[in-house]
Amino acid sequence: MTKEFIREEEDGSTTTTSAIEMDGVLKTHSHKGPAIVNKEQKIKEYYSYGINVSKEVWEKKKKLS
Repeated sequence: MTKEFIREEEDGSTTTTSAIEMDGVLKTHSHKGPAIVNKEQKIKEYYSYGINVSKEVWEKKKKLS
């Protein structure tokens, strides 16, 4: 089960982080798209079970699952 966390940044924008719990540890992860998003700062970061990956690698892993 993926959980979402929202943080307000110093500039007033919000960053949403998606994470999944594995063995009691939260790891940044999203099956649906970027795991870290800040629309105002134009940030989109893709993670697979806590590992930062490029969008291309993320899309390949998504197709395999």
